[in-house]
Amino acid sequence: MAAAAPNPEDSARSSGNSGTSTPSALAGDGDAEEAEDFTSSSHCSELSRRQNEQRKQGLFCDVTLAFSSGAAAGSVQICEFSAHRSVLAAATDYFTPLLGGQFSESLSGRVEMKEWSSELGPDPETVESVIQYMYTGEIRVSTCNVHEVLELADRFLLVQLKDFCGEFLKKKLSLTNCVAVHSLAHMYTLDQLALRAADMIRRNFHKVIQDEEFYTLPFHLVRDWLSDAEITVDSEEVLFEAVVKWVQKNPEERSRYFEELFRLLRLPQIKPTYLTRVVKNEHLVAANEACLRLVSEAVEGHAIRFENLKSADMELWSSHMASFQPRFGQNMDVIMVVGGVSEGGDYLSECVGYFIYEDRWVNLPHIHNHLDGHAIAATESHVYVAGSMEPGFAKTVERYNPNRNTWEQVSNLTTRKHSFGLTCIKDILYSIGGHGNFSPGFKDVSVYEPEQDKWHNLESAPKILRDVKAVSVEDRYVYVTARTPVDTDNEDGLKTVTTRYDTESRQWQDVDSLPLIDNYCIFQMAVASTNFYHTASCCPKSYTVRDEVARQKISVRISDEILESLPPEVTSIEGAAICHFDEDVFIIGGWKNSDDVDKQYRKEAYRYCAERKRWMLLPPMPQPRCRATACHVRIPYRFLYGCQRYPMPQNLARQRDRMQQMQQLHRRTLTLRRQLQSQIEC
Repeated sequence: MAAAAPNPEDSARSSGNSGTSTPSALAGDGDAEEAEDFTSSSHCSELSRRQNEQRKQGLFCDVTLAFSSGAAAGSVQICEFSAHRSVLAAATDYFTPLLGGQFSESLSGRVEMKEWSSELGPDPETVESVIQYMYTGEIRVSTCNVHEVLELADRFLLVQLKDFCGEFLKKKLSLTNCVAVHSLAHMYTLDQLALRAADMIRRNFHKVIQDEEFYTLPFHLVRDWLSDAEITVDSEEVLFEAVVKWVQKNPEERSRYFEELFRLLRLPQIKPTYLTRVVKNEHLVAANEACLRLVSEAVEGHAIRFENLKSADMELWSSHMASFQPRFGQNMDVIMVVGGVSEGGDYLSECVGYFIYEDRWVNLPHIHNHLDGHAIAATESHVYVAGSMEPGFAKTVERYNPNRNTWEQVSNLTTRKHSFGLTCIKDILYSIGGHGNFSPGFKDVSVYEPEQDKWHNLESAPKILRDVKAVSVEDRYVYVTARTPVDTDNEDGLKTVTTRYDTESRQWQDVDSLPLIDNYCIFQMAVASTNFYHTASCCPKSYTVRDEVARQKISVRISDEILESLPPEVTSIEGAAICHFDEDVFIIGGWKNSDDVDKQYRKEAYRYCAERKRWMLLPPMPQPRCRATACHVRIPYRFLYGCQRYPMPQNLARQRDRMQQMQQLHRRTLTLRRQLQSQIEC
């Protein structure tokens, strides 16, 4: 039987369909099957985008989310948002049981959202953005909407969005919002954010209570903060005033909490005069017998403390000692002494402090430089130290943060120098004059802006200014007493000059003396012509009086009241550090006998007490030193309690080790030379 002829069309179809033939048609006999996976990177995002567009147009939606909102002209209105229950259930576990079971919301297709943190409810635009996030995974969070976004994310169990809001708030955390952020973190269990905000509040509590936000806190949070021994406060008097102010914001509701908050105050830390004149006469205290009894016990404790106790009375005093211990976060007055030269002639990095409240010296962290002839200035938040005779550190600037008890390096000076003036005007540092190891002196005027961390030079002074001592008036004028080179037969070729610098007009003007505003200025002018003053470091001081008032107080007649009780041997000391604390003056360290043969380095410290109008000898420093700098600073008690020890910074420790190695090598070389010399002579 003859075979049928092949159909040309069948052959063409077979040829045209070869691309979709079965694998056996593509692979040869014995060859393995070949395949590739295909994934569209844009398919999911495009799908979510289209679903979101359908939601906005109301296409295929099967559920309605209803919110009460008062955003429109203060009137409450119901805002409804259509959505797809399948998308919502896939986006979060919150909607899975709600819309998939036998709940009324699942049957009716309507979800009523009630009970919000604010009476007006969430803003409709924020709700829309969160619903869109559940579709697309994209949302814009700002400081204006982060609270509502966080609340919606917490309610809808959107964990990633909630964590993002926590990280966003961490970045935006500041003194102005830390109280509110701390409350939010507790409300929505953001533990890391709560710890960060609590730490900021604790370290800056003395500033936080100046903000009205603090007085909106509920009772339990105020109680918790007052119970915290680590909060940084200026005094218990300030805390007492804060408690009274908190109660007075809503006396009808808050008066019942006053006694409990009052018991949290450390009344023995309050001065007796303040207790009897202010605390006892406060209406909230006078109306409460328990509070009056606490005040009486505190006053009695003060009487026992200052009384000359017999040994049999020590048990009575010991019962009061615990209440006299400050909070660990309370800011305490300390006279900080930085650097200087040791008795062995070494430049020092050690820092110590005279703890005024306990009349003792404490160790403070080492600075990272070896310092001599450096300048010091204190601002509201930091202590700045700059310059040195040590060439390697002659340009370096470091600042001390009392809240963290640490030093950090900032931008260097524009010139290597020492013995210059450093003062603060409107939170800007001014460096004036000074001289270098190979220079007769400088006319430089440069400024440092902490926010930019940069120094830049201004117009120079009209004359060289060395050994500069400065005070500032009205946050504008800098009065300077310094020495300048002159062609005379003076012993050192220098004369003392007094001048004034206007930081606004940048003009200099010679004046007769410093403005004799208080004891500190009077003392500086009284010793201006002595060797004691020439080699002493004087911390600058700022006065808020107007320049006209300052000029009226300038006089060529120097009152010698502050010098009447000054021990005569003090004026023969050179290289002392001089600083102020309120109306008191401190003289620290120095040396006697400046013939470089028998220098007697001093560790004595003297204080002029303005209240008693006489000088007092303080406990000696841990070690003698001269040419140090000193200033008043307030440091939290936690860093002063007990006996603190701080290691030498690594860079200085390595430098010390290298010096010791070089000294050992030098001694070995000398020994070998002596041995060779003796052999040659033999």
